[in-house]
Amino acid sequence: MKSGKVTMAELDDATRHVLNVKYDMGLFNDPYSHLGPKDSDPQDTNAESRLHRKEAREVARESLVLLKNRLDTLPLKKSGTIAVVGALADSKRDMMGSWSAAGVADQSVTVLTGIKEALGDNGKVIYAKGANVTDDKGIVDFLNLYENAVQVDPRSPQEMIDEAVAAAKQSDVVVAVVGEAQGMAHEASSRTDITLPQSQRNLIAALKATGKPLVLVLMNGRPLALVKEDQQADALLETWFAGTEGGHAIADVLFGDYNPSGKLPMSFPRSVGQIPTYYSHLNTGRPYNPEKPNKYTSRYFDEANGPLYPFGYGLSYTTFSVSDVNMSSATMPRDGSVTASVQVTNTGNCEGATVIQLYLQDVTASMSRPVKMLRGFKRSPSNRAKRKPLASQSTSTR
Repeated sequence: MKSGKVTMAELDDATRHVLNVKYDMGLFNDPYSHLGPKDSDPQDTNAESRLHRKEAREVARESLVLLKNRLDTLPLKKSGTIAVVGALADSKRDMMGSWSAAGVADQSVTVLTGIKEALGDNGKVIYAKGANVTDDKGIVDFLNLYENAVQVDPRSPQEMIDEAVAAAKQSDVVVAVVGEAQGMAHEASSRTDITLPQSQRNLIAALKATGKPLVLVLMNGRPLALVKEDQQADALLETWFAGTEGGHAIADVLFGDYNPSGKLPMSFPRSVGQIPTYYSHLNTGRPYNPEKPNKYTSRYFDEANGPLYPFGYGLSYTTFSVSDVNMSSATMPRDGSVTASVQVTNTGNCEGATVIQLYLQDVTASMSRPVKMLRGFKRSPSNRAKRKPLASQSTSTR
């Protein structure tokens, strides 16, 4: 503050944000209300009221990202027989993800439970584990270093795959939940290989060979290299670690009770060799232009240059068009701002929302600048076949 870099008004504003959150959480009334069971309540009878399940479900639904949906495989019908496959499909612990020390795994809703409850008596669910999260003993030992976090099925890999294939053959569609266990995307859990574990890749290949529609539900805490899985799956839904109400939220999207509108907050590379892969990278002296191929440019000769799924990507069950793009000014002063406005139209047959993103590129800067920068985004209202005006503001940065 003495140097003038931060004003008292800015400090007050930052403090106000923190205090507002504490007020909304009721911490001014009872500062210990969110610290778990008290000595006077060993059974923690108020746990459910503190979970805010409705809000947790809504937050989880909005975070899910639809990556692929070939021939409208999703949403699923609430009828027939569905095979749910994968160790992660029935793991309460892994729904919580890492850095959830205050979370109680037993309060989580798994994907299997969510699908069963959504389907009800209108159809049948067959579950098969299909494979261990990993068969790599070294990784299992690492994950179980301090606690028994990963349960290893004593059956042979082939026996588990055969069970999953049998379930798939009896079903109309297969939902395979694959990805990382909680501890694989945790503190001090870096990986040199970001493909799915071999056990799960073998399972997916066997399920694909049945010819049944294959939906992959991803649970992971980092971008994964999924080129093969993208080719094998009819639909791909990124769910991260969706939390306590994750199973219900995922089922909401799978069955179309909620239209996904999430966008990727990171880029998914095609291969580990592409890393670092991020949308706001600096340009090179000889940038690659796919419209004007040239051998001596910055590119890979054995793989496409761009990521498999780029930052900001995400599909919907409906379609949108963007028109009437307008800028409040043709120029932006050093310390000023510009507002961009557009018309967003739902051109599909169902309700849905999308996230409009504003990117800028500085082509005349005196120093190297990113090829593009996200400077604003806004979620459109959920609507059916209507035009909605949206505006986003970008502020100049020094």
